[in-house]
Amino acid sequence: MEREDKAGEGYVDFIFYPERKGADALILELKIDSTPEEAIQQIKDKKYVLRLAGKMGEAPKYTGRILAAGISYSRKTKEHSCRIEELFY
Repeated sequence: MEREDKAGEGYVDFIFYPERKGADALILELKIDSTPEEAIQQIKDKKYVLRLAGKMGEAPKYTGRILAAGISYSRKTKEHSCRIEELFY
C-alpha cells in the first residue's frame, strides 16, 4: 500500500498493490462533500492507473483487474457513499 503517491498527473490518495501478479489492484480516492463518481472521475482524469501499468515497452507488472474506488463523506449528513469501478488501460 502507498499513500499520497505520485501517479499519472497528480497524487493518488491510496494505491493497494496486489501481492500476486494476477490479483486485483485498488486505487482509492477520498472526497469530502463531493460524490464517489467525482472521485472516480479524478482517478481517470489524472491517469492514476499509469502507476500500475509499468514502463513503456515492458510487460505489465500486474495482470489482475485494476479497481477504482471513490468514497465520499458528507459533513452535513455524516454519511459515506462508495462506488467501485473496473478501470481499463
